[in-house]
Amino acid sequence: MERRAIFLAAAATLAACGGADSGGPVPTETLRATSFTYTLEESTAALTLWTTPATRRLRTGDRPPEDRRSGLHLSAARNEFEPVQLVLGPASGTARVAVDPFPDLGADQRLELAVARYQDGWAEQLDPLASGGDVVLSSDHGVPVWLTVYVPEGAPAGEHATTLHVTAPGGGAIAVPVVLTVFDFALPREIHFDSLLYLDVSSLAPAGGTVEDAKDMLFEHRLTPTGVTWPSGFTWRITWDSDASPTRCTTFYGEPDEGDEYAIHWLARRYILGEGWNGVGFPSALAFQFVDNSTPRPDTFCGVGRGDQFGTAEYNAAWSRFLTGLEQYLVAGGMADKAYWYVQNEPQNEEDERLAAHLCRMARAAAPALRIAISEEPKPGIAEDSGGACGYDIWIAHIRAYEQGYAWLRQRDHGEEVWLYSLDHDPDPYFNPTRVDAQGMHERIIPWVSWHLRATGWAYYDAGRFFDGPNPTIRAELLREGFEDYEYLWLANGGRYPRPFTAETVDPAVDSAASGLTSWTKDPDALMTLRHELGRYIEGSRGTVPVLETDTGLRPRGAYHLNFQDPAGRPTDDPLVVGGNTYLKIGWMPYDAALGYGWYGEFVGDPSIALYGYDEVDGYDERQRSYVYDDYGRDNLFEFALANGRYEVTVGAGRPARAYPSDPHHVRIEGTAVIDDEPTGDAARTFTRTTTIDLRDGSLSVETGGRSATTGEWSYTFLEYIDIVPVE
Repeated sequence: MERRAIFLAAAATLAACGGADSGGPVPTETLRATSFTYTLEESTAALTLWTTPATRRLRTGDRPPEDRRSGLHLSAARNEFEPVQLVLGPASGTARVAVDPFPDLGADQRLELAVARYQDGWAEQLDPLASGGDVVLSSDHGVPVWLTVYVPEGAPAGEHATTLHVTAPGGGAIAVPVVLTVFDFALPREIHFDSLLYLDVSSLAPAGGTVEDAKDMLFEHRLTPTGVTWPSGFTWRITWDSDASPTRCTTFYGEPDEGDEYAIHWLARRYILGEGWNGVGFPSALAFQFVDNSTPRPDTFCGVGRGDQFGTAEYNAAWSRFLTGLEQYLVAGGMADKAYWYVQNEPQNEEDERLAAHLCRMARAAAPALRIAISEEPKPGIAEDSGGACGYDIWIAHIRAYEQGYAWLRQRDHGEEVWLYSLDHDPDPYFNPTRVDAQGMHERIIPWVSWHLRATGWAYYDAGRFFDGPNPTIRAELLREGFEDYEYLWLANGGRYPRPFTAETVDPAVDSAASGLTSWTKDPDALMTLRHELGRYIEGSRGTVPVLETDTGLRPRGAYHLNFQDPAGRPTDDPLVVGGNTYLKIGWMPYDAALGYGWYGEFVGDPSIALYGYDEVDGYDERQRSYVYDDYGRDNLFEFALANGRYEVTVGAGRPARAYPSDPHHVRIEGTAVIDDEPTGDAARTFTRTTTIDLRDGSLSVETGGRSATTGEWSYTFLEYIDIVPVE
C-alpha cells in the first residue's frame, strides 16, 4: 500500500496530538486579525525602526506606519525556524546591527541576520549579516533586516527575551527587545508536505562547503529537490543500461566500485532513508523521469530500438526487466514508499493519454510496488482507458486544470495522491510564487490551499530562481514558512493527513484563510494571527479551533445590488432601478482597495477579451439583458468588501438571446458552487440561483468561468447580476 494510502487508511485510529480532538467535532471560535505592522517605540530622531510580518514583502515606496509598539514579537514551535523583519529608515548613513542569544533557549539555538536587497522595487535577496555587521541605509527606502530564530527541540516552552542592538548613524545606541513565545510542542522532523523542485543542488553549496551542506539547507527549508541522490541516481543510464555494469541489462547495478559519496547504493540510503544523515531523509525521491516532454522513454534501450512511443514487444520486455530490477532493489532497501518514476509530462491529446495508460499498465505488471507519477490532473481518459484501468500513484496537476470531483474520487477509492504545480504565466487570482512582483502570500498560502483541496505536494520546474547563489531569497524563506504551516495543520488534525469527502478537525481554520485555488486571504497579519492561535490550540492552551474573521470596514452590513454591464453602455438608466432596488453598475475594473470592489483575472485589463454584452430580448429585465464575460473563458474572481454576517446571495447568469449547450457555466460564491458546470438551453437560457453564506473575511468572493470538467475546454460564463441581502 502506498505511503499516503497507509496514512489515509489509518487516520481514524490515530491518537490525537496536542489540542487536537479525535473524539468528535471540536468547537470553533472566531478571531480578529492582530496587526503586526507598527513603528517601534525604541526609534530615535536619528533612525526610525519599524516592522511588518515577514510575509509582507517590502517595496521601495513603503513607509513607517503610524501605530507604535515596543520591540519585536514572534512565536514558534520547537524545531521551527521563525523570521521577523526590522526595517531601518528611510535614513542616510550606516547602522550596525547585533543580536544577543536567548539566555535560556538552549545551546542549539540559532539566530541568523540578513539584509534584504530590492529587485524591481521588491525586497527579494537576503545577504547574510554577521552579528555586529554594518547595514548601509537609504534615504529613498527602508532597509529590511531579517532575524531568523531556530528553536531547538529541547527549548523550554513559554516566553523568552533577548535584545537586538542597533547603532544608529552618528553612534546612538538603540536596544530593541525581542520576545519569543515557544509553544509546548515540536514540529515533526519528517516533512509532510511534499515537493518536486527542479534546481541544481551543487550550485547551492556555500563557498568552502559541500553538496551535503546544500541538502541540509534544503531539508531545513522542507524543500525536496529532484536530485535527492545527486550526484548519482536510479536512472537506467547508471543502474541498468550502463557500460560500467558487468551485468549490463540483467541485474541492478548499485555502483559498488564508486566511492560512497558518488555511488547510488550509499547516496540512496543516506538521503532517502536518512541513514547516517538526519535519521528521516527527504519525504520522496525522483528515481528517474521521462526523456523530454514528448518522449517518455529513450529511443534505444539495452541495444533495442523502441519504435513508436508505445514500444515494440522486444523493447517493452527489456524495459520491464529494468523496472522489475529497480523495484526489487527499492523494496529490499526499504525505499519503495518514497522513490518514484516520473513517467510523462503533460499529455497533450488522446494519443498521449492512451500512452500514459499503456505505460501505467506496464509498470504495474512489471513492478507493482514501484510508485509512478505523471504531470496531469486525475482524469478518466488515463485512469479508465479502454485498454485497462490504471491509475498513477502521484498526479501532478496544474493549478488551473485541477478538477476536485474526480481527483477526490481517485484519492478516496484508490489511495492516489495529488500534487499541484505552478507555471510562470499563472495569473491572478491564482497564487504564483514565481513572480518577483507579487506579495509573499503567493508563496506562503500554497500549503493552505493544498490542504483545502486535499493535495499533498507542490512542484515547479525552475526552483533555482528562489535562490541567490547558495542563499535562499525571501521567496524561498516564505515557502518554508508555508511548509511549516502545513505541519501545524497536520498536528492540529491529530497527526493525520486530510481525507477527501471528510470534514477534518482543522478544516474550519484552513477554510477561513483559503477556500479555493482563487480565493485566499491576501493579509499577512491575518494569517500570522491564525497560525499563532493554531499553535496555542496544538499545545492545549486554547480548546477551540481558531477561525479567522476579518473585516475591511469599507462597507457596512446591508442590502447591495450589483449589475454587471458596460458602465458607459446599456442599460443607460442612472440610477438603474429594477424591482425597487437600485443597482451599482459594475464593469471589468481591476480590484480597487479604496472602492472595495473589482476583479482579479488573467485578462481583466484587456478590453479585447474582457467583454460586455446587452441582449434586447422581451421577457427579461435590464439586469438579465446586460452581462460581462471573458471571451477566452478564463476564470476570474470578483471581490466585494462587506461587513461580516449571514447573507442571502442571488446570482443571475446566462444570455437571453442565445443558449450555450456546449459552454457550461460556473459561478462559485465564497467557495460554494452555485452554478456548477451547467450549460444553458433554449428552454432555460438564464440562471437565477440563491444561496446563503456566512461571510467571515470581510469580502464577498465570486468566482466565474474556467475550464469545464464536462468538455475539458474553457467555457463562457455570462454574469448578469448579484443581489446581496442580510439575513439573521
